[in-house]
Amino acid sequence: MKKQNFLLLSALATLAMTTGCASYRVESNIPSDTQVPMPASGISSETPAAPAIKVIPSAAISKESRNKVLISEDSLPGKKYKEVGPVEVSVKKLTIFHKDPTKEQADEALKDKAAAIAADAVVNVTYKSGVGLTTWGYMDAKGTAVKFEE
Repeated sequence: MKKQNFLLLSALATLAMTTGCASYRVESNIPSDTQVPMPASGISSETPAAPAIKVIPSAAISKESRNKVLISEDSLPGKKYKEVGPVEVSVKKLTIFHKDPTKEQADEALKDKAAAIAADAVVNVTYKSGVGLTTWGYMDAKGTAVKFEE
């Protein structure tokens, strides 16, 4: 009887740990295929809303344009650019069995979101990682999307 209980408990524990076997999930402040308002920092309730920025449908973004987006932890001194808006992504692993999300995965998500708002780069990128209540591990990245001036 003890052996049967142990086997049942082991099977239930394995099932609980492997449910939801998708490996990673990405969340962002840039929704897909819609228009999103991008308010500037410190806007008060009396300030008019910031204009909406058109988000390019993900199907219309080429891999080449995603790969051209630069990711930088500094402000790219010597380059002239105009701020497009903030970009934030969170890459979360969904099971204990997968590797922790990396900066490279967060950078790829930043590139996708920056390309969706026609940005050339994301500057002043910061990273934060840890374990959350609803995930086994995460890598958050945020920065400012910019468009280069010519």
